[in-house]
Amino acid sequence: MADNYFSSKQFLSLLKEYEQCEKQGIPCIISSDDYIDIAEYYDTHQGDTEHAERVADTAIKLYPGAPAPLVFKARLCMLRGDSFDQVRQWLEQVDDTNDLDFCYLTAEIMIQEDKVDEANLYLRECFEKHLNDEDEEDIICDIASLFCDYGYEEIAMEWLQMADDKDDSYYQEIMARILIAKGEYEKGENMLNHLLDSNPFVSTYWNSLATSQYQRNNYQDSILSSEYSIALNPHDDEAVLNKANGLYQLGNFEEAAHYYQRYIKLRPEDEYGELFLGVCLICLNRYVEAEEHLKSAVRKAEKTKHNMAEIYQELAFTESRLGKVDDALACVDKTEDFGADHNEMNVLRGHVMLENHLVDEAQTYFSKAVRESGSSPQIFLRVAVSVYDNGYVPLAHKMFRMLLNGVDDDWTEGYSYLAACSYMEKKDDEWLSYLKTAVEKNPAEAKNVLADFFPEGTEPQDYYSYAIENMK
Repeated sequence: MADNYFSSKQFLSLLKEYEQCEKQGIPCIISSDDYIDIAEYYDTHQGDTEHAERVADTAIKLYPGAPAPLVFKARLCMLRGDSFDQVRQWLEQVDDTNDLDFCYLTAEIMIQEDKVDEANLYLRECFEKHLNDEDEEDIICDIASLFCDYGYEEIAMEWLQMADDKDDSYYQEIMARILIAKGEYEKGENMLNHLLDSNPFVSTYWNSLATSQYQRNNYQDSILSSEYSIALNPHDDEAVLNKANGLYQLGNFEEAAHYYQRYIKLRPEDEYGELFLGVCLICLNRYVEAEEHLKSAVRKAEKTKHNMAEIYQELAFTESRLGKVDDALACVDKTEDFGADHNEMNVLRGHVMLENHLVDEAQTYFSKAVRESGSSPQIFLRVAVSVYDNGYVPLAHKMFRMLLNGVDDDWTEGYSYLAACSYMEKKDDEWLSYLKTAVEKNPAEAKNVLADFFPEGTEPQDYYSYAIENMK
């Protein structure tokens, strides 16, 4: 639904009528679709999911079997992480199984159950029942958008090719998203900017643009695009999350934490906000608070099991910083239940030991990780980073030199750490040489590792010239 509908006279009049009836404790005589428009408004524009659900419950009582309230209720269950059986219990009450929203959510469940081909076939059958509808083009774009949401760009493109009106704004929006997902950022962003030139009041355009800018590491522009979307709708959870992620990448952890907190209020059922709020607090050395939010993330992720390995890894780092070695190791053990790499987790176990001055135990885990990985350069790199992070700079220096002397020319990781070791050991020639290589090969790593060696706001491309100038 277009964002500007919720600010239209038609909708505001409908909302006023509903709220007056609600105050009087009497049912509002409006259609089931109108009820769900109001529910959508409370959910997406007021950030009040509880109120939205009450509206849907009222509509279900007034209009049993009507598709819109039941599908809305089913979708809320899905967002909360309820089982698909629970979600289907609501869908089974729908009278009109040819209703498009019913079809879309049914197909979405199939996709989440890895039945993608089955979902595609089902949607083809649904579409055939709506051939020659006046909104046929929109149906095509709806289905393409659904597959795009789940990363099936090729299927989405197959659907878009069925559309006749290539100049339609909805078509162009989905095409832009497909281009961005395929890494064709410039083309996708050009399409979105063209759409925004025509209508700058559509938050989905701004959100897609922010996502593209973020993916190509243009964090400042991504934040700006998110701010436009937030200005249109302060309760747009996607925009708030995009801004939080951009701020985090720029190292603005205080403000990022503020926006992750806003996201948590908008989507309290989602563990992602708690996870990255915890990560921000780790970066701010506020470990007790981080522990609290990461444990909350675990509780919220129990239904869906999403991000569990990452949550437990961050919780392990936190418990380690708090000196809770046994709790940290227990968290590392749990990561492997959710697919974490065993060798990487042995590095993490070694890191916990080293951070807590259990050097012999750390060496045992590090050696095991390197040996069992077949001397993987990536694993050796992770060990060296842990040694560096724990302050063993001379040893880390030797390890990074050993690693980087044995890798191919296309290897990009570790040079910033070697530069940092050289700087701290006052080996000026090495510092300049490795700094130059680090910035050329991996500016993102250079910023992450070396930013503290330069004035705030200095960009990686300027590190070498600054270093040369200040050594004179």
